[in-house]
Amino acid sequence: MPLIQYFTRKWVKAKPLPDDRQRILYGKVPVYDKLPSSYKELLHDRMKILLHEKYFEGCGGLKLTDEMKVVIAAYASILILEEKADYYGDLKSILVYPDDYFAPVSEQTEGGFIEEGYENRKGEYWQAGVIVLSWKDIETQLYGEDRRSGQNLIYHEFSHFLDDRYGLTAGIDQNGETLRDDEWTIIIAKAYRNLRFTGKHSFLDRYGAESPAEFFSVATELFFERPEKLLQENKKLYILLQNFYGLDPIRWK
Repeated sequence: MPLIQYFTRKWVKAKPLPDDRQRILYGKVPVYDKLPSSYKELLHDRMKILLHEKYFEGCGGLKLTDEMKVVIAAYASILILEEKADYYGDLKSILVYPDDYFAPVSEQTEGGFIEEGYENRKGEYWQAGVIVLSWKDIETQLYGEDRRSGQNLIYHEFSHFLDDRYGLTAGIDQNGETLRDDEWTIIIAKAYRNLRFTGKHSFLDRYGAESPAEFFSVATELFFERPEKLLQENKKLYILLQNFYGLDPIRWK
């Protein structure tokens, strides 16, 4: 870490979180009330760095407010309470749309041709250092009709960053076959195959069957949003995520 960045971060963390931002945490970040007091202070520190270092931009006509930035930074900070990951060091920008948006996609056909088009999306992580989010979906999941769904778009997209950084699902192919024989890979792969290939009821969102990377992010959402459901369904997976994040959200009630 450059010396100037080290001292800048110390200076940023030394300043108290403004009262208006603390009020946003109490009023608009449901998980905040559940956090032990020691984690509240740690969350403040993580948030201060993210809000200082990352570029937030409203897109598609969205007027980005400080409340929106605080909510996003708070949930992103939950994932790194016990692991800074250099505060998502390679992440530069967080783009926020008012609603679902259309993203350009290209796909190779069986005949070898490339078909280009657009796909409706709620959010995505770009390896170029960008996370894109839909504010309407965030609001629906946090305060609206989906608030007990176990879904959280912020957790989902920021966990993609962690997966990419640490290669968490790199040892699993699209069909759930393992390319490594470590415990992490074996447990994730088995749970992914169960979701992808069986018709059993699962508390995990079916979107997790799209790929190992999507499975990890869906599992992360459920781990933090409905931990009792994940523990009930797959204790080994719960413990795996508990060890990775260094947190046990089921105790936050």
